Amino acid sequence: MDLKSESDFYVGCRALAPVAAYFGLSIDKFNFLFCQIAFLLFSFPYRVLLHPSKVSPTTRHAVALSVGLVFGYFCFGYQILHLVVQATLVYMIINFASPESMHKIALAVGMGYLSIIHLMRQTYDYGGYHLDVTGPLMVATQKVTSIAFNLHDGLTEKKDIILHPEQRRQMISRMPSPLEFYSYVLHYHTLMCGPLVFFNDYVDFIRGRQFLRHSVRTGLRGHPTSVVEPSPNWATLKKLCISFMCALSIVYLLSAYPIEYIKQDEFFEEKSRLWQLLYIIWATSLHRHRYYHAWTLGEAICNAAGFGFNGYTSDNKARWNLISNVDIVTIETSTSLRELLIAWNKSTQTWLRTVSYERVHRHRTQLTFILSAMWHGFYPGYYLTFGTGTLFTLAARAVRRSVRPMFQGSRDKQRLYDLITCLATRIAVAYMVFPFLLLDFHSSIRVYRHFGFVGHFLCLLAMYALPRVLPPPPRSPPKGWTSPATVERTPEGTPGANSPSNERQPHLKHDSEALVPDFESDEDTLSADTSNVDVEARSSQTSLASVNHPAPAAAPTTLPDSTKPQPPGDDKKTQ
Repeated sequence: MDLKSESDFYVGCRALAPVAAYFGLSIDKFNFLFCQIAFLLFSFPYRVLLHPSKVSPTTRHAVALSVGLVFGYFCFGYQILHLVVQATLVYMIINFASPESMHKIALAVGMGYLSIIHLMRQTYDYGGYHLDVTGPLMVATQKVTSIAFNLHDGLTEKKDIILHPEQRRQMISRMPSPLEFYSYVLHYHTLMCGPLVFFNDYVDFIRGRQFLRHSVRTGLRGHPTSVVEPSPNWATLKKLCISFMCALSIVYLLSAYPIEYIKQDEFFEEKSRLWQLLYIIWATSLHRHRYYHAWTLGEAICNAAGFGFNGYTSDNKARWNLISNVDIVTIETSTSLRELLIAWNKSTQTWLRTVSYERVHRHRTQLTFILSAMWHGFYPGYYLTFGTGTLFTLAARAVRRSVRPMFQGSRDKQRLYDLITCLATRIAVAYMVFPFLLLDFHSSIRVYRHFGFVGHFLCLLAMYALPRVLPPPPRSPPKGWTSPATVERTPEGTPGANSPSNERQPHLKHDSEALVPDFESDEDTLSADTSNVDVEARSSQTSLASVNHPAPAAAPTTLPDSTKPQPPGDDKKTQ
């Protein structure tokens, strides 16, 4: 990735071009960094001087919105209007459409608008990595569609529909005012690159209720609860240090080992296959630092403003990870694709799960795949990565079932298995992600052909040959699960009072038209995006994985219900 290349189509402010040239950056990237630093510096007085105890929510909304619009125009010029227009269209929909259909119309309009901008971008900067409003518009699309779905949940009264815990926590029972809506979509904290925050969490932050949710009620009846506000400074500093280290890596390493090098004839002719594979692994790993840098800086901006508090750990340490988007240590040391993808772009995972995967009962995986793919854009490389990722998902599941039991006899065998799978995960991720970075079809296929599509063939062998050579051991049902065939039924056809089916059963998931017990919650999966739940609070669950543009993503598979703990108080939140 060339940090210095300029673009003729950039419409943001060029007043700082001499300064950008001095630091060796193109004006679009320098303006992005300048705005993020300005947001960070502004967040400290925003938290102190505009504290909820000192000013009204209206003031906090107005300031956050104004700062976002001013710096958005500075960085993207008139293109910032795309965010305003899209938000206005969706706001009209949620006000005039019926609650039963508003979410579907908003999703169609929001995704349609984003798709048009994606196609326009590909016409004037095909294959380029210059910054424009497309990235912020992707995050805005998540916001406007999620608020429509949350309103649908809160305004409709369908007793026969059971909401998932995260859907119930985020449901909205009244129409937001124009100021609340536009402030939520365009507030400066997450304007540039996210991460996604949900409307209820944002309003809690504006009104100062996020600390009350996690405070222990110590007052007597008639006395207010004592609310302690932990300082975010240490969490902010840690994330700034991580972001700074990743920025150094981008400047000094990523520019020295560009992924575009694998397009050149020299890469194919002068090096061995092993060296080529190691280069792809190294280059794709360095590209992740771009997202580590942007996301951790965005999280630091939110934390500095007092946004992101998520309760306390078991040893009473404050957790500032409500809007955490990435777990770097888990990603770089993961022993499976599932583990890696749960830790990657967690806010987008939550969005795809809550607006797509948990909303349909048939073909949910395919529909979520389509939504994730459209959200990213229309470069062929994206779809090569999605398709290859699907094969690796199924292959990893087959290997885990057949091979893993052979390594469970001793701790040394388990460690050996973890080491092998960790290395295999590094290779698999590099093999499936490089088309996402190259973007175009022919360059990606050339690399795959050069390696003889070995990864694809190994996946097919693992899926179809391995189970025959090493048949997996039979899996027993979870404790307490009862086959539907053994359920005692009353004359009306419903389970009887003494039927075992009235006991608590494991979650059942839809697979096309069949209901099957979720026996595979521990399998490696690759999908299109789950919840931004902290890893400490997450029980063993599969995920849907995706990423912010233009980060690599993967194809969706199955996913059980979210297990994110709910805050104390009523399930239904009223704004």
